[in-house]
Amino acid sequence: ENKMDSTDIEQPIVVETEQVSCDGGSGASGHPNVYLSIGKEGQIVCPYCSRIFILAEGSADGSGH
Repeated sequence: ENKMDSTDIEQPIVVETEQVSCDGGSGASGHPNVYLSIGKEGQIVCPYCSRIFILAEGSADGSGH
């Protein structure tokens, strides 16, 4: 039986930019660093570790730079 304890369940990560990077954290759950772009949906899921990144409401839409 492959039981995950509650510390393995990732909470969504709220970010303030459309560009985020994810390396899965340290240890066994780590993966190659990837850069993700949050689109119109307002969130993106990491294809490696399924971590969810959510764009904070009222954040810059990327046109400020």
